[in-house]
Amino acid sequence: MSKYKVFVMRHGEGAWTKENRFCSWVDQRLSEDGVKEALACGHLLKEAGYQLDVVFTSLLSRSIHTAWLLLEAMGQEWVPVVRTWRLNERHYGALIGLNRAEMALNHGEEQVKQWRRSYDLTPPPIDESHPYFLEIYNDRRYSTCDLSIEFLPKSESLKDVLERLQPYWDGTIVPEIKRGKLVLISGHGNSCRALLKHLEGISDADIVNVTLPTGTPILIELDENFRPTKPMQLLGDQKAIQAAIRKVEDQDQPGCQTPSIRNIKTMWEKGNIVGATECPKAMNKGSNKTKCQTQKKWRKCSEYHMYYYYYIYFLFQNLPLYQNN
Repeated sequence: MSKYKVFVMRHGEGAWTKENRFCSWVDQRLSEDGVKEALACGHLLKEAGYQLDVVFTSLLSRSIHTAWLLLEAMGQEWVPVVRTWRLNERHYGALIGLNRAEMALNHGEEQVKQWRRSYDLTPPPIDESHPYFLEIYNDRRYSTCDLSIEFLPKSESLKDVLERLQPYWDGTIVPEIKRGKLVLISGHGNSCRALLKHLEGISDADIVNVTLPTGTPILIELDENFRPTKPMQLLGDQKAIQAAIRKVEDQDQPGCQTPSIRNIKTMWEKGNIVGATECPKAMNKGSNKTKCQTQKKWRKCSEYHMYYYYYIYFLFQNLPLYQNN
């Protein structure tokens, strides 16, 4: 029998989520769709009659804004919001800022999937030469942490995320739930996955395949020992939720993405830029399909990008000429 309830949700879509980049500890705002997702989540919970007592977020704006918008939609703006770095997204180290689909072209889908979703694989650490190093570690918000800045992570596996999150769950969030408060955690893809792994007893191998859509509340019901009494419930329109999950899973796939200009030439020379009738995702499955598996219009995915690639490559080849004139 269920004694406690807690909501866990990944924040609404962020600006870099939309661009398919590793955002991690870089502070990005919600996209327009992310704002809509947060408001829709609040309306959903309000219609279901839930009354929150406390909301926990990370120190990152996209997590905090999701909580604010959700509470506004519920008419419960007065509910306390508690922020902690221990709910931050996983620190992706040197991968921060890179495009996932672009990396899949260069390193393979499976390698990118392991970097993103494996339990104990840690990406290369960020260092002072990284373009976002100072933006992160000079940020005043991290002076409020229970660790000094020099001891904050430079890269993390999902296992590391759980190790820094679990003490906060046990010492701060659980006592609130035991006092009878209805708690919502507005976290990130990996901080939520880490917590769900802990609560649901998901194995190290199976957690790789757990995908959470943005802006979707997950209801977890627990017994007196904080063990789940039933499978977690993703609330909302189930067809829309499955579509959102597929959208997240497709972020690791090559094709259907516009690479950054600096990598166009490398991709061209490796043969990773294809013609207008070749969909990389379909070809990877041994098919000659011309319709893209991710976007309804393959023409948008291929033809337009193909001409774009030709143009950019031309600029690369002739850049010295333009620089000399």
